[in-house]
Amino acid sequence: MKKVVLSLFVCVLLILQGCSSDEYQVTYEDEESQTIVLADELSPVRKIIYEVNIYANVNDLNDAMNYIKTSMNDDEWFDQETINDHSTSLVIRIKSDHLESFIEAIRSEFTVESYQMKATDISLNYQDKTSQIQAIDSQIDRLIELYDEASLSDMLIINQQLSNLEMERNQLQGELNLFDSLADYSEVNLTLYASVIPTESPFIQRLGRAFSKGWDGLIQFGQGLVLLIATMLPFLIFMGTIAILVIIYIKKRNKKMDLMKQKNI
Repeated sequence: MKKVVLSLFVCVLLILQGCSSDEYQVTYEDEESQTIVLADELSPVRKIIYEVNIYANVNDLNDAMNYIKTSMNDDEWFDQETINDHSTSLVIRIKSDHLESFIEAIRSEFTVESYQMKATDISLNYQDKTSQIQAIDSQIDRLIELYDEASLSDMLIINQQLSNLEMERNQLQGELNLFDSLADYSEVNLTLYASVIPTESPFIQRLGRAFSKGWDGLIQFGQGLVLLIATMLPFLIFMGTIAILVIIYIKKRNKKMDLMKQKNI
């Protein structure tokens, strides 16, 4: 009888686990402020992920890089750096509470051609996963209480359920940790172009960059052509040698045939 009751309890726990994501309810949404209010005793912590894209002109790429590094805090870093002759692309992780002052530093020092900020509110998703973890913790605590009084066969069932719940909890906790990282550190995609012609006109700077890119493309084409010739040169020498030998052989054979014809005459 105890085994049947225990099995029924485990089934009820699984049903409650599936419904744990519905423990709160949205009551209204303020369209102007985009603030979502939950019908819960405590409002969830706002979790917003910021992504910024900036394209800017600079006079010198090395000086620009040094300025950016001095504008960053010690706990901020470069996720990616792509450096070319006349441009540099950076993916920077900036603490969200330092993001505004960092962007202002970029605007004050460089000529910004394009700026875009995207904000993604993950508060509801974060609260949902937090509620699921709390529900799982309650189920785990109850199963541990039952474990002390369970039979051997019931212990096997409880252990399996505990293992499944712990795996699900670890997955949810990992997603929360990722949300915390993305919300705490904003992503800044910064592309810097070296000004070919010192001028404040964005059009002249773009025109200069276009000419510079065209010239770089021509140089790369010439270098590629030279490399192609250098790669094919051994084969050309070999094939040329074979062709010369074949021509010499044909000429000698023709000459020999002409001599034989003259003798026959």
